[in-house]
Amino acid sequence: MEDLVHAQFRSQTEGIMRKKVGGPFVALRGWAAALVILVAILLAPPALAHKGEKHGKAQAAQQMQTPGETGAVQAVPVVDQAPSHGMMEGMDMENDRSNMPFFQRLYEWMGRFHPLIVHFPIAFFPAALFTAVVGRRKPAFSAPVQFLVVAGGIFAPFAAAAGWLAGMGSDPDPILTYHRWLGVAVGIGGAALGVWAWRRPWEDRGAGMILALTVMTIAIAVQGFLGAGITHGIEHLMF
Repeated sequence: MEDLVHAQFRSQTEGIMRKKVGGPFVALRGWAAALVILVAILLAPPALAHKGEKHGKAQAAQQMQTPGETGAVQAVPVVDQAPSHGMMEGMDMENDRSNMPFFQRLYEWMGRFHPLIVHFPIAFFPAALFTAVVGRRKPAFSAPVQFLVVAGGIFAPFAAAAGWLAGMGSDPDPILTYHRWLGVAVGIGGAALGVWAWRRPWEDRGAGMILALTVMTIAIAVQGFLGAGITHGIEHLMF
């Protein structure tokens, strides 16, 4: 009887001990399982996002390579930056002048002096007009009048001739025509004024010389406007 009671008591005690010992292990396993599930949930969205991003990139690349709805591939326009054959020939002709005839090279070379020489009569004749007007009241200013008129008369014909040489071979242009012939008039008139001032220096402050220099200055201003119209366009002074 005692053995039966002792056996029952021992079994009950072992059951209680198992419950006390196994309870923490069961709880620990539960917490471990919950922690694994939580980590899996936290790591799942980035992986899905990267997977979706890769899929989106692949789909975009496929759309770029896929023809349009009409079945025709849209061609990307390509700009041909290579210069034309005629332009290349012009560049070669400009760089290599050894094939040109001698006289053609000579007058083209002389025509290139026009921008250099033309500034001398532009400066001399207006300066002569200023000194002649002021010299009527202040004789000290009248001394350089003869020199300025004679120097302008020397350079004016050369500037006109160089301008003609520079314009040879150019396309017909009304502005160029006016510029040429007005340049011829300035060259001839400037040479005549130079001879007048050289032979009759006492008349360099007279009314005739002042009037002639005024006309010459106005003609030079118009000539400069036409010359700039050839290189920069006739509307270069538009405000």
